[in-house]
Amino acid sequence: MNSVLLIGTRSSRMSVLNRALNEFGYEVMDRQELAEDLVTVVTSLSPDILVIGLDKPAPSLLEKLSLISKSAPLPVVMFVEQTTDNIVQQAIRSGVNAYIVADLQPQRLKTIIDIAVARFQEYQSLRDELEQTRNRLEDRKLLDKAKGLLMSRQGISEDQAYKKLRKMAMDKGETLAAVARNVIDVFNMLEEKAS
Repeated sequence: MNSVLLIGTRSSRMSVLNRALNEFGYEVMDRQELAEDLVTVVTSLSPDILVIGLDKPAPSLLEKLSLISKSAPLPVVMFVEQTTDNIVQQAIRSGVNAYIVADLQPQRLKTIIDIAVARFQEYQSLRDELEQTRNRLEDRKLLDKAKGLLMSRQGISEDQAYKKLRKMAMDKGETLAAVARNVIDVFNMLEEKAS
């Protein structure tokens, strides 16, 4: 992780950040004023890290960062001169991994970025784990519904319904969830035709 997109509003701050990033071996892909199309810029350049230097973050910027966090997540480091508790909370919710107030010390930049990247990776890991848990829960619901339909329509036990679904999955080379979804769809179509 070493390509950086540098965004800022004051040229002196941008120069300090740019110089420090280069000294620590980061490749500054682009250096821009705060753009309206930040989401497009980040998506098209695909930097490893986003570093932002501002006087004070605007709510519109935090909304864009939130969109980036959902569509093209990456570690975000923000240096600001002024802040409020409310903005700090919004920044964190928007995907900012390091939020540094009035303390632009170039010698600390690498450590700050390292911490931001570690926080980002931990957050991504938790996010992935949560998504996997949601998917397993959804698959479980589909399986239970399909078993219930088979049990009520064919008058079989839960164990027999499960074995039937498992056999269909093995025969078709599909997951149990995919077979359960197909069974539910078939029963729904049959109900629609009957009514």
